[in-house]
Amino acid sequence: MTNDKSGVWEIGKNSGANAMADENPVNDENKSPHGEPQMRTWQLAVIVFCTITTLAFGQERTEQNSQGQPSQSRASRSPNRGFNFATILKRQDADKDGKLTRDEFRGPKQFFDRVDADKNGIVTADEARQFAKRAGRRGTPNGRAVRDPRQANRQRHRVPENVKAYKNLEYAKAGDKTRSLDLYVPEHSKTTPPLLVWIHGGGWRNGSKERINPMFLRLTGDGYAAASLNYRLNGLEAHPEHTHDCKGAIRWLRAHAEQYGYDASRIGVGGGSAGGHLVLMLGMTADVKELEGNVGGNLNQSSRVQAVVDLYGPSEFPLFAKTSERFRTKHPQSKELWKSASPLSYLSKDDAPVLIFQGDQDHTVPMSQSELLYERYQKAGLESSLHIIRGAGHGGPLFNSQQQFDLVKAFLDKHIRQIKELRK
Repeated sequence: MTNDKSGVWEIGKNSGANAMADENPVNDENKSPHGEPQMRTWQLAVIVFCTITTLAFGQERTEQNSQGQPSQSRASRSPNRGFNFATILKRQDADKDGKLTRDEFRGPKQFFDRVDADKNGIVTADEARQFAKRAGRRGTPNGRAVRDPRQANRQRHRVPENVKAYKNLEYAKAGDKTRSLDLYVPEHSKTTPPLLVWIHGGGWRNGSKERINPMFLRLTGDGYAAASLNYRLNGLEAHPEHTHDCKGAIRWLRAHAEQYGYDASRIGVGGGSAGGHLVLMLGMTADVKELEGNVGGNLNQSSRVQAVVDLYGPSEFPLFAKTSERFRTKHPQSKELWKSASPLSYLSKDDAPVLIFQGDQDHTVPMSQSELLYERYQKAGLESSLHIIRGAGHGGPLFNSQQQFDLVKAFLDKHIRQIKELRK
């Protein structure tokens, strides 16, 4: 990790193989007992393969299922059934030559380079098949093969021991529509655990509270309580209802802190993409009445948060619209909406400190969104830190490495846990 002396940090710069070894998306319990770099490097390759092919390109139904035949048992399924190179070509092969160039590929550069066996800047169907076979043969340090992307996902989202999960707690209801959250609280804690809240992404139209960030879930094993919430998914044009929902959830969590046994006097929030946008809204709009809403009631409680972890969230929509044709085509052309929904429209001297992560290969939310957020915070004299992850796109395992976890934990310990303990 290097610092360009402006306060912007770049992760992975000029680090070679050791940087790749450190980009381990799984928890400490899954590392080699000796910490060999080569073990962690191939483990990254397997997880990157599973995650990118499943999340970036979508998982195709097998021909057998499409014909209405019963699916195979889990043990007999193909280890790489989620990888369909033809699907990738259909979506990204701009010149339709049956091959994929580095410029055409929209995922992380590291993944392309691993599949490109002859290093000629072109991935063929044969190279893709060979990489899929190699990934399927690899195993984890405990001897179990990572064969299904869902298995790796479950492993990263496993609730730590001695943490109690409360699922589908209703924080608001409108008619027959329920808005709910999941809550994870350490048991047998000597102190009242401080509270973290994760808000999922998905373009304001998709996603679920089940997609809690692995780092936040892991922190419940280190003395934090954590919540992950659902909110209405009606697109950006439905602003400010997403913000109303998130603020309603924060108020509900404060109102029920004693019941579930956590400390909500100071709350740290985190989110990715659209969720990053929403946690920035929470961090910058504490006293904006029109954005408070009355979702779920508990209006005697504050919706203010004390620390924000932002993963590649949009911060200023007018600039976003200028720099992204994709954004302009997917979202309403409304300057009033863009300004009202922009977190930076509400920047003030008492806003929460922010820790920002951004991939330098993100083609969904431009890096300029995080850079502008950092710069505006600095000019306002507010605490902010921007960490640019080299080779990372819009999400993916590079955002769940040990290095990122350590940064997040130190930031939250400083602004949430440490202040609480000093009060005792």
